[in-house]
Amino acid sequence: MIVEQDNEPLKDEVRDYWNAHPCGTQFTHLEWGSKEFFEEVERFRYETQPFMREVMEFDRHGGEHLLEVGCGLGTDLIQFARGGALVTGVDLTPASAELVKRRLALYGLPGDAQVADAERLPFPDNSFDVVYSFGVLHHTPNTPRAVDEVYRVLKPGGRIIIMLYHRRSWHVQVGIWYARMKNKLRLQADAADDWIRQYDGVDNPLGKAYSRSEIRTMFRRFADLRIMTVDPLRRGLSPAMNVINQKFFASWWGFWLVMKGRK
Repeated sequence: MIVEQDNEPLKDEVRDYWNAHPCGTQFTHLEWGSKEFFEEVERFRYETQPFMREVMEFDRHGGEHLLEVGCGLGTDLIQFARGGALVTGVDLTPASAELVKRRLALYGLPGDAQVADAERLPFPDNSFDVVYSFGVLHHTPNTPRAVDEVYRVLKPGGRIIIMLYHRRSWHVQVGIWYARMKNKLRLQADAADDWIRQYDGVDNPLGKAYSRSEIRTMFRRFADLRIMTVDPLRRGLSPAMNVINQKFFASWWGFWLVMKGRK
């Protein structure tokens, strides 16, 4: 059972963790902020997630004002900017905001990045044509409040592209099974929640995943809501097994639930 609640001390822990471990830095040993660093992170991301450009619509929002909630290193934000979107990124952590500013300047791309809380976005109502967030809102204590904030800052007719972890995915279920095998005294619910939390690092203080029905409830204010599942190419699987996974499992049991809809 996922309990959504306000928890500022927990949010402080989340900020401290991701400030020290910006998402993407785990895939490179290069100096943070260098051009080589950014390019290696980008190369790894899209080699393992080749569907991103099409599914996340990087090239379809030219001239539109796009907000990314939880911009991390700005890897996706840069793609939207290259596609002509007018981009703004927010992140809970100062480290990520500064790295994104450096990255935009490095490539001579217009855009803004700032520190902000997903549960209290610092923008007026009806500010953006598109709100994008990939793998972020399940790391804030009150995810429904963050979803409501996305709705608030979105213009009427504006669109969302949001990814959250899929609780019913084969990835989570195998992870839960493995956690139980390692510690048979751990309760089932605790094992599930604890594995989801630790997926992004053993010291990560908060992580959640959702079923489709929970998503429909949380995103009920959005019109034309569409939910799809996708799964990255996995380094632990052979090329043949990756093909089988993508063809037969990813579209239903994939680890990532992607929501698209409009206000």
